[in-house]
Amino acid sequence: MGRSVAKQFLMLKGLPLMWWTLRRFREADERFYIVLVLHESLLDSFNALEVEFGPAGADEVVIGGQERWHSVLSGLRALPDEGIVGIHDAVRPFVAEATIHRCFEQAEQSGSAVPVVPVKDSIREVHGAGSHALIRDRLRAVQTPQCFDLKELKEAYGTGFREEFTDDASVFEFAGHSIRLVEGNLENIKVTTPEDLLFADALFTDSQ
Repeated sequence: MGRSVAKQFLMLKGLPLMWWTLRRFREADERFYIVLVLHESLLDSFNALEVEFGPAGADEVVIGGQERWHSVLSGLRALPDEGIVGIHDAVRPFVAEATIHRCFEQAEQSGSAVPVVPVKDSIREVHGAGSHALIRDRLRAVQTPQCFDLKELKEAYGTGFREEFTDDASVFEFAGHSIRLVEGNLENIKVTTPEDLLFADALFTDSQ
């Protein structure tokens, strides 16, 4: 992002971006128990922002780790061994309530649910100096929340860290489980670049 402020704390329409993300889940189901995983270096900033803007909406805050895998493991340790867990990126403030409900409902039925949307651009895979086109109709862009049976996901994380783990679905799949895909929503962008923040501002304006 190129900013001195952590991207989840960047301001969007008068609140830190992450506050909007957590509100989506509170609005989707007030019964959710929300565990927020933060890097230790962000705790003081987070506490100061809660004093300034009010509670972010988390029930519990735990310390994250070196990689995403370690942070998710830290969050899982704060949860019971049974139930359904949804793991979501703090910088996806536009996840639709319908997407959240679809993911949790599918995970209750099959043990996993990952929201995806069609890939709109043509895609090429690069290999050395060359490349080749991929069949776009077979590709999907992956979003969050990724939802799983808690017992099975905890067991999957018990197998240890691997560099090829890119998200929670890859950990769950490596442990021998199948991944069920559900419909996501195109507005559910991950705010990662300055351009994304501009797009987020426009999305927020359109949604009001």
